[in-house]
Amino acid sequence: MKKYGALIALGVAIIFGVLAVYLANKWMTSQQPEIQTVVREQVPTTKIVIASRDIPVGTMLNKEVLALAEWPKANVPQGAFYDPTELEGRVAVTQLSAGTPLRKAELAESGSGAGLVALIPQGSRAMSIRVDEVIGVAGFILPNTFVDVVHVDPDQKSNQSSIILEKVKVLAIAQETYTDEKGGKAKVVRTVTLQLKPEEATTLALKTRRGSIHLLLRNPLEDKEEKVAAESEPEIKKKPAPKPKPKPIPVLKSRISSPAPTPYTVEIIRGSEREDVRFKHIESEDVIK
Repeated sequence: MKKYGALIALGVAIIFGVLAVYLANKWMTSQQPEIQTVVREQVPTTKIVIASRDIPVGTMLNKEVLALAEWPKANVPQGAFYDPTELEGRVAVTQLSAGTPLRKAELAESGSGAGLVALIPQGSRAMSIRVDEVIGVAGFILPNTFVDVVHVDPDQKSNQSSIILEKVKVLAIAQETYTDEKGGKAKVVRTVTLQLKPEEATTLALKTRRGSIHLLLRNPLEDKEEKVAAESEPEIKKKPAPKPKPKPIPVLKSRISSPAPTPYTVEIIRGSEREDVRFKHIESEDVIK
């Protein structure tokens, strides 16, 4: 019995060791979070037209700048296109970034032309006016900003200024119809092109010939239009200048003595008789003989 005691003890130790390992493993397994199997449902998609690269304002679209991309059907933008061929020849009226879907509101109508012409809405006109650093608000007037137009009339007795147009959209500055991605940088130019109604264009053309024009940069989110009364410089009343007193005309004595007055003779005729009668001059002191 003593011969097998060590073997029995070793066997019991092994059994208890295995049991301890099993129980420890079971306990550790129970402490781990349950792994949930997530089954992803396949989202239905469709192909829509996107910009394959950045598209500046006024660019005519073609197959080189268009591409098709998978897009969730539930999130397709309103006015999106599904066929690139129907967009060829259309013109972008806003700056389009690569990878963005093309929408109807961002494109000009078919056949409207390219460049600035495509940016003019129906019923409006584009009119350019000459500006400088002061009139152009130090170069901060950029495409797609809004301005008010102030007219200063010098024909009045006192200069008068008034706002003649409000919230006018700027279509272009010089030959640029859009700003780069950096944006916000001032750029001094000589001309600014405004979007106007025909009657507004005629008013502005007339006012530019009858005084000076100034532009006021305004917040595009400000829709309220406030009527501002015309301002004029106060008239300065000038005191009438005193009339100069007439200077007395000096009497110059002639150094050359005037000839002495001489008597004169009057011939009196009585029938056939004639008689000469002498009369002295009124200033003469001579005695008539």
